[in-house]
Amino acid sequence: MTKTREVDIRFFNKTTFIDGLFYISFLATVIVSICLEREQLVYVLPIVIFSIIFKYINLTKKKANPLFIIALLAILVSDLLASSCFENCFVWIAIFASVYLICCALSLKKYLHKGKLKSLLSFSFIVSSILIFYVLYSILDLVISFLPGIDVFFLIICSVSLIIYNITVAIIYIRDTYHNGTVLLASSIFTFFQITLIVINEFLLYDKTFTVLAVSCHIIAMYLFMDFIAKTKVIKLEDIKEKFI
Repeated sequence: MTKTREVDIRFFNKTTFIDGLFYISFLATVIVSICLEREQLVYVLPIVIFSIIFKYINLTKKKANPLFIIALLAILVSDLLASSCFENCFVWIAIFASVYLICCALSLKKYLHKGKLKSLLSFSFIVSSILIFYVLYSILDLVISFLPGIDVFFLIICSVSLIIYNITVAIIYIRDTYHNGTVLLASSIFTFFQITLIVINEFLLYDKTFTVLAVSCHIIAMYLFMDFIAKTKVIKLEDIKEKFI
């Protein structure tokens, strides 16, 4: 009992420290985005991302999915480049952002049940089609005239990656297999808003308010996604109760 209690205390202390680090760095990042120039985010945003990584590893232990850690490291590089040299490094920003989105989508693969999605095929197709149209129209149509050809190509790749990620989340949410699917859906929505706000802020109308909102959405999206994959156990196909006829 004593050893078990000591382990519980150590786990609690470690969890409290990581949570404290996350909230303090989150607050610091928001304050920096409000009061200082965007370039100063390179000093605080990495702390937020590393705290999410530590939180994820602490929750999952040896069961941590390497794909999600790779995703966070990729978005860390993308964020650093975006904060310091957005226009000059746009291609690399888009590449690393695409890696992040694809790795996140692949991290959700185990939550998909192919054999049980037939009844959702028509509805999910409609949702996916609307999502594809909206994302392509709202992002590409806004900035395509402001970018050279090579940048447009990588922007399209990033947009397609975002679509894949959102469709994956939509299917999981619509299937309604997991009780906390709304957490994943919220993460997807915040991710979409973040990318849209960045595009507007960098190419159409720069405003510090957009920077603050984009940074806040970005951090919340990463944390909610981490919370879902860290705490949600995969339900076996045979245990799924058929909800759709």
